Amino acid sequence: MAAAASAAGVAWAGIGVVGNQVTDDRPAPLSSEQVAQELQANQAPATTTTNAPDGGTSTTAPPADPSATTKTYRMQGGVVTLRFSPAGVEVVGASPYEGFTVDTEPEHGNGVRVEFESDSHRSRLDAWWDGGPQVEPREDDGGGRGPG
Repeated sequence: MAAAASAAGVAWAGIGVVGNQVTDDRPAPLSSEQVAQELQANQAPATTTTNAPDGGTSTTAPPADPSATTKTYRMQGGVVTLRFSPAGVEVVGASPYEGFTVDTEPEHGNGVRVEFESDSHRSRLDAWWDGGPQVEPREDDGGGRGPG
């Protein structure tokens, strides 16, 4: 019984030491003004410098396009997330539901086509940029994969 009491005491002391190390030295919470300053500092334009073939550096890349937008579409065959911008459409992610496969390919010059297909159904989404995001979804029963 003395060994059990001793073990409990040691465990309790260990928990106290670790707890004090975790909770005692936390930084103070930021004020709303400090949060605003941090956000403003982190929103500075990003620049990227790459090595040029001559060993120097190339000019910096422009900041991300502010007109770009990301949208998610839920279809019968799966979920697709696309990023639209005047430069075109990019597939961020495409996740087929169980029993479906996914295929993506360029379309419309600056767009993309995403298809989710099963043995009995096809979900298709054509997307492109024409003054803004443009999409054409299509759900077809009975038009899925054929045998072999």
